[in-house]
Amino acid sequence: MSKAEYIYRVEFKEPPLSDDSRTDFFFHSVSAIYEVFTAKQIGCKVTRLWNIGVSHGNPYEGRRCRITKEPILRKRRFKPV
Repeated sequence: MSKAEYIYRVEFKEPPLSDDSRTDFFFHSVSAIYEVFTAKQIGCKVTRLWNIGVSHGNPYEGRRCRITKEPILRKRRFKPV
């Protein structure tokens, strides 16, 4: 069985970008979130997310957004015999 993989889902209460109406964004790492958004847009610094340990079942709930860690589900591939 392969190692489980995860994504971070950032759900904003209001669209964070003036030219984009999306409120859900997906990232491969916590630090990747801060490549797109500022700490002011998120509502906390990256060190805070690392310290609280955002994980499945332990989301970050802020005034501006919610950040959760979600498993990626994949179909298992079988090699032909």
